[in-house]
Amino acid sequence: MKSVTERVYLTDFILACIGYFLFVGHDSVVKHLAETYSIVQIIFVNSWFAIIPIILYTQTLHGWKKLKRANLKVHFFRSLTMAFAIFFAMTGFYYLPMVTMYSIIFLIPLFITIGSVLFLGETVRWKRLTAIIIGFIGTIISINPFGTEINYYHALLALCCPIAASSSYLIVRKYGHKENLFSFLVYGKILMIVFSGMIAVFYFKPIPLDDLMLNASAGLMRGIAMIFVINAARHLPGAIFGSITYVQIFGGVLVGYFVFSEIPTINNYIGNIIIIAAGVYIVLREMKLKKNIVSSTARHPTIPIKK
Repeated sequence: MKSVTERVYLTDFILACIGYFLFVGHDSVVKHLAETYSIVQIIFVNSWFAIIPIILYTQTLHGWKKLKRANLKVHFFRSLTMAFAIFFAMTGFYYLPMVTMYSIIFLIPLFITIGSVLFLGETVRWKRLTAIIIGFIGTIISINPFGTEINYYHALLALCCPIAASSSYLIVRKYGHKENLFSFLVYGKILMIVFSGMIAVFYFKPIPLDDLMLNASAGLMRGIAMIFVINAARHLPGAIFGSITYVQIFGGVLVGYFVFSEIPTINNYIGNIIIIAAGVYIVLREMKLKKNIVSSTARHPTIPIKK
């Protein structure tokens, strides 16, 4: 008979896997819609629907009172940098094969480590630094910048995603320790609507009902996925949670192949194996050293925050 802890771990593990597959579903819808609509309009519309499960989640757990103590300056800059990260991520998904874009996204933990040294004064020993360099090499192999099909402008735009997402995380880590889960979810999504709406108004075009429903489904997937992943990050041991994030790569391969007819190259396979190996090594090493494990994607930085 399983203990209560084991049952909780199993539940959170399953929900985290579902959450990351929902993110893949969201990304595939965005890739499809971006052929017709601007990225900022897609972000603006689906953010309205992403906030629905967040509101229901906050209401269910009576989290509204905790929003009053939020540091709005932290949320403003954190949301602004994350808005840029999502814009560059969606742009990358549209122009690049999904598996290639996920390779780029998984530079986020590596850039976080570099930023922690430069801006937070943390010390990184040679083993972890070596893993960072190896992970970066894996990304370069997957992107294959010397291939004939690569568009350097699109690749550079995509590379801005992990830079912006890492900046968002570092802001939270340095200034947001007193914040709670609900403030990150609610204020983050409200500000995302505001930021994207300020630009979308110049590019907005009428949306037929079928496309609106498709974008709505993407927004709902993103909102639900955020809740599942954040809860799992708070409950699961770091070594377990850190390894789950890589299901996005496998999901991206499957969706890219069956939906968009994107056939992964040998560079994609080799590069992603290297990226996963380097990322898992970093997580396991931090676990061994009994440090706080942080696993981040371009979605929402998951850190040890107050309930």
